Order: sequence, then C-alpha cells, then structure tokens
Amino acid sequence: MTTVDHDVLIATLDWLKLTAIRDQLDTLLDEAARSKMTLREALAFLVSREIARRDERRISMSSKLVQFPFVRELEGFDFEAQPSLDQGQIREPATCRLIAR
Repeated sequence: MTTVDHDVLIATLDWLKLTAIRDQLDTLLDEAARSKMTLREALAFLVSREIARRDERRISMSSKLVQFPFVRELEGFDFEAQPSLDQGQIREPATCRLIAR
C-alpha cells in the first residue's frame, strides 16, 4: 500500500464532509496510537467523534432556529418552590429508561 500524503488525506476527509475527523486528525490519531487501538477500534473511535460533533452542531443549530430566550436544565429546577410536583415523576423521563426498554 502506498503512503498517503497528509494533505491528500485532509482533502479526502473534506470531500467526504468528515469535518470533525479532518479538524482533529492529528490529535485523534495520536490518541488512538497511545491507546494501542486496533485498526477497527481506531476507525470506530474516529467515526464516534464525527457523530458526536454532528450531534453537537445539530442541537446547537436547532436551539438557534427555535430562538429560545435562554436554556434551562432539570438540575437547576427548584422543586421546593413547587411542592405539588413529584420530583421522581419529573426526573424519571430524563433517565431514558423507557427508550432502553
């Protein structure tokens, strides 16, 4: 197999629109080498980073499109201010156990 030039690899990743891998290529390859991953494990690692970056971007873009005035998280909710709410009933859907089942 021939040696692939770094610039050619970057251009190929760009053409395939694998921008997360392209932007972090050296760091990701170094991490895979340090962890002594097999080729299959390294490929899965690279692909998982690409998917994570796409998910982050999708969520970010969706949040911008809906124009939420601010972001609230469940951890910041004051259950004592609304004692009629059952805290367990509110937190249960956040565990996503229903999806796992």
